[in-house]
Amino acid sequence: MKQKMLVGTIHGAFDGALDGMPARLLRTGKFGYTVELLASKDTFHQGDHVHLSVTEFEIDMRTRHEDAPRQRQRQA
Repeated sequence: MKQKMLVGTIHGAFDGALDGMPARLLRTGKFGYTVELLASKDTFHQGDHVHLSVTEFEIDMRTRHEDAPRQRQRQA
């Protein structure tokens, strides 16, 4: 089953260079998110993958879905 795309906005990353940029959540990890840029700005291009902390990416809750990527549970 195809997962629904989670979209959000970048805030405060790279000294504000990407502020307000829309991005798609690709995966979550222990230290933050990997997102794909949905637009181009300066040296960053649409489709680039960027690693962000959890405070730098705000997920639009209207796109939230049960099939969205979730943080992996650590196995003992």
